[in-house]
Amino acid sequence: MRKVSLLVSTGNLGDNIIEKGTFYEGVKRDIDCFGADAGTADAGPTFLGADMPHNPIEWERHDLEITLVEARKKKVPMIVGSCSTTGTDRGVNLYADIIRSVAKERKMEPFTMALIYSQIPMETLRERVGKGATEPLGASFPLTDDVLDNTTNVTASMGVEQIMHALEKGADVIIAGRACDDAVLAAYPVFKGFDRGVSLHMGKAAECASLVCWPQKVKESIIGTVYDDHFTIEPIHPDQQATPHSVAAHSMYERTNPFIQALPGGILDMHASKYEAQTDRICKVTGSLFVPSPDGSYKVKLEGAGEAGHRVYHLVGIRDTRAIAHLDQILADTRKKVSDIIGPARDDQYELFFHPYGKNAVMKENEPVEITRSHEVAIVIEVISRDIELATSVAKCAKFRFFYMSYPGQMNSSGGSVALVTDEPLFPKNKCYQWTVDHLLTLKDPLDPGIFRYTFETVPGA
Repeated sequence: MRKVSLLVSTGNLGDNIIEKGTFYEGVKRDIDCFGADAGTADAGPTFLGADMPHNPIEWERHDLEITLVEARKKKVPMIVGSCSTTGTDRGVNLYADIIRSVAKERKMEPFTMALIYSQIPMETLRERVGKGATEPLGASFPLTDDVLDNTTNVTASMGVEQIMHALEKGADVIIAGRACDDAVLAAYPVFKGFDRGVSLHMGKAAECASLVCWPQKVKESIIGTVYDDHFTIEPIHPDQQATPHSVAAHSMYERTNPFIQALPGGILDMHASKYEAQTDRICKVTGSLFVPSPDGSYKVKLEGAGEAGHRVYHLVGIRDTRAIAHLDQILADTRKKVSDIIGPARDDQYELFFHPYGKNAVMKENEPVEITRSHEVAIVIEVISRDIELATSVAKCAKFRFFYMSYPGQMNSSGGSVALVTDEPLFPKNKCYQWTVDHLLTLKDPLDPGIFRYTFETVPGA
């Protein structure tokens, strides 16, 4: 029976390190391709906006080195997408430098490396916006010059077509910019002629490696195998199982609709997908479909971020159940008093946030527990402003007001229910960034050279 097998060892290359035990066990198997996603928007907008690395470079090198060495031993492709978390040109160049360095140190035989860049020059994007080629995706506003004026970096998320182009040109190692997670793994099976829907669902299921299995373990290797009409997921760790439950659950997570995954050129439709236990450790999935866009359009997701200003924190602890019971009122009173002191005319020059850990800091207004029974809570005061002095003053003012809060049943005269870790404002190393672009860009050609740029080189090794 025709098949291709991919070894997937990490859901985010370089974010901590691949576990070597199951990796090398997996390498013993019949592997046709090594695939790894290295990016995420979960880390927030700072890393894209500032174009800075998220992971220690030694972790990045660790994962790239062990994967490259084994891929070249087997003489099979190695595909990495969304380099260095954000998939910017800097990330692609960083990974390419690591690959060159490892090849030289390991005295490898020469091989072909493809670099795919997906960071969009701002002048190019302005031109496309002017032609009406963009539309909102998650954003509630259209893409305009004003939005781009407040954006520092933008990437386009590639699908399988761009990676397949590099494979068609004979690339042994593909280092790609921002890419759809599932496309990084699906590109090779589709390139080899396997069904796109089956391949994409395999990519979706395997994108986070061992997190698709139970019990949960991270950075352990799994094997995703694509056949003509189905795919399988098999863990390498002896204590893990890929069950119908675990694979279905992972297929559905991070979706507004659990049965549909939008992709460039269409959707992955999982309504008819059937999950079966092939063995007690291997899950088989059938029935997944790729449905092309009804109008034949090809759209890629744009991610962009830009500076929001400076961020200043303060931290106070409250140890009085009476105060905690009236915390919403206290926060509202504190916000009003800060506005009075700083001056209402400056309200639009800063943003003030209260994060009450121990009450609803995580779920915010979606928190179903209405009555807080904690005996203490921590209030993280967060202030964002383009004026760092103003942000500092607001944070200090808010901290100060918590020492003089007033609430029903209060028994202390002042300050007795508040504690500080430090009386100093806390200043993060980096400025505050915000997501500015969450839109779609329509392309007439998936390989549009204005959006996706390629370089091919022979890495000489020794």
